[in-house]
Order: sequence, then C-alpha cells, then structure tokens
Amino acid sequence: MARFFTTIALVAVLSLVVVINFSAVEERYQCEGSFANSFNGQVSPIYLKIHDYRWWVGLWSDSDAAVWLEVPNEITEYYGQVKEVGDKLQLYGHNSEFQGSFSNLSKALQVELPRFGRFSGACVLSRD
Repeated sequence: MARFFTTIALVAVLSLVVVINFSAVEERYQCEGSFANSFNGQVSPIYLKIHDYRWWVGLWSDSDAAVWLEVPNEITEYYGQVKEVGDKLQLYGHNSEFQGSFSNLSKALQVELPRFGRFSGACVLSRD
C-alpha cells in the first residue's frame, strides 16, 4: 500500500513539473511601425513577448496566451486575456475591451496604447 501512495505522489510531482515548465512557449518580437498620433514625433521600436499556452492550460484558463508589449523607456502593457481566432491573437485590456491584434501569419501588430494612440507595424522574431 505504501508503494501505491509513493507512486501516486511521484506521478503528481512529475505532472506538476511538466505543467509548470512546459505550459507555455515563449516568442519575442521587435516591431517597427508608426503611431497614428505619434508622441513628440518620436518613433521607436515596440517589443512584444508572447507566451502561447499549451492546450491543457485551457482546463483552468479562458485565455489562449499572455502578451507583454513594451515601448522602451516609456510603458509596458500586459494583456492577460488573449483569444486565438484563426491566425490572429486578439488582445483584450483590463476591462475586457478589445485593444488590438497580432497576426501569426503576417506578423502584423495593431494595438491601441494609452498615451500613444494606435500603433501599426510589422514584427520580426527576435534572437534575444
């Protein structure tokens, strides 16, 4: 009987390790584009980090991914509510408001950022 409980505990620990370490695939992008209402005429690249969740995360989460977006030395935005619709990731803000999208096919990003306005640009996979 002790062997049975030891086996169950070992399986539970191994399952937990797999869930913690392999539940998301991370991709990082550098996006070049422009703001509809650029701030002080400055245009800088935007950096994007995507944690694409594995199928089993859907057992406890409604989101298909998590996205971080950074304007260097300015802001970092987090989108915890992300829906995969076809080849696009739809980003939703804190009030479940649609904020933008990222195309997995063309790698195009369109997003509404506070203080900066709407950004549209093309992203390339970062080697960092």
